[in-house]
Amino acid sequence: MKNITHLYFDLDHTLWDTDRNAEESLTELFHELELQSFGFPGFEKFHEAYKKNNDKLWSLYAENKIGKEAVRVNRFKNTFQEFGINNDYLVNKLADQFIRITPCKRNLIEGTIELLESIKEKYHLSIITNGFKESQHTKMQASGLDKYFENVFISEVVGINKPDPRIFRHVMDATGAASAQKCLMIGDTYETDIVGALNVGMRAAHLTSVTKTLITHPDVITIHHLKELQEML
Repeated sequence: MKNITHLYFDLDHTLWDTDRNAEESLTELFHELELQSFGFPGFEKFHEAYKKNNDKLWSLYAENKIGKEAVRVNRFKNTFQEFGINNDYLVNKLADQFIRITPCKRNLIEGTIELLESIKEKYHLSIITNGFKESQHTKMQASGLDKYFENVFISEVVGINKPDPRIFRHVMDATGAASAQKCLMIGDTYETDIVGALNVGMRAAHLTSVTKTLITHPDVITIHHLKELQEML
């Protein structure tokens, strides 16, 4: 891609394999805390309900409709309630344990290291993430991502969530980008990463598993694997 000088990456689901890392932690905690004995039919049903509730709450968080504590606790509380289980002590214990062990997981999206190795000398690399401030640096250090990035911008620290245009403008100013058209935002969530970037004039790469896309914006490329981005860059 011509004239790009700054690459801004989302972290979760884009480079750090959030689903795999969360599932590993939940599997361990499901058995360690003996959750099945409290009425869950099994891990698969528990995990399916958790993913649904977690995704819904993160969407509300991005829209500034709820705070991070609501995400941290209610993704488990709502999951428990789906199975008719009311146990605030266990909910809070699970929430605390999950946020403690998950950021230490090291699974990355396939092609991450190969991509970063191939571009690290060519571009200014930064992270823009809506994740919790107490987790994101741990994720990057544990997985080895930290050495590739000059800056990590966490919405909670900046005080503005993606897709608000102000966080993208802040990042451009802080990293010395000459213009928005010299910047490429790479992320998996269209509404949060891609729309936010487009609204300030950046170009964007949407990483998605959906094989058919209706996105035809001239400043958006759709990729299904990080290898495709590596070849473009």
